[in-house]
Amino acid sequence: MPVIPDERKTVFLVEDDPSIVHSLGRYLETSGYRIMATGRGDEALRSYREHSPDIIILDINLPGKNGFDVCSEIRNESNVPIIILSAREGESDKVRALDQGADDYIAKPFSPRELLARIQAVLKRTMPRSTPVTTPMSSGLILDPDNFSITLHGEAVRATKTEFQLLSYLMERRGKIVAREDLMRDIMGYDNYLYDRTIDTHVKNLRKKLWESITIETVRGMGYRIAEWYDR
Repeated sequence: MPVIPDERKTVFLVEDDPSIVHSLGRYLETSGYRIMATGRGDEALRSYREHSPDIIILDINLPGKNGFDVCSEIRNESNVPIIILSAREGESDKVRALDQGADDYIAKPFSPRELLARIQAVLKRTMPRSTPVTTPMSSGLILDPDNFSITLHGEAVRATKTEFQLLSYLMERRGKIVAREDLMRDIMGYDNYLYDRTIDTHVKNLRKKLWESITIETVRGMGYRIAEWYDR
């Protein structure tokens, strides 16, 4: 009998609370995902490199190596989606996690249903696009939608898949003001718009990486805009 390949996405739970791993793991398995897990940050790096999961759910307070460091090290190697799941609710911790390359951040206590929705949203926006994104040649900026890669003046720019999709979305609408609510819905996948710093932090990180090429303008009280024509 031929072996039927398992096409389920693999969720890597990096969490040191066994009760969360057990309950969340069962919930995600019944929702159609494969689960792998570890409770240590240092083991997370080894397991990630060995098994290449599709998405990582990462706690911050971990033995062996904290989640900030794990996120940073993985992001230096890969743009695999990372969602931080942490008891730290402070704005500074959330901004720091996003600065380290996380795609999203959920504070404990959390709803498994909400986390599932976030996982689905992140995986959806990190699927390859069929429509290429074109940019003015004078900018030196090239976006490759098949590999989620950004090239600036011939040099690769390290960006997360969420940052890529955000830039692509703004580029397709360059010259127009894009509302923050639209970005939260269409990029982050939030059905109910709730203001937070997630989009702002992703935009800030893109500005740092692409300052020589484009300017992402903040339109106060409305959203963001990339000028229709530019020549840098």
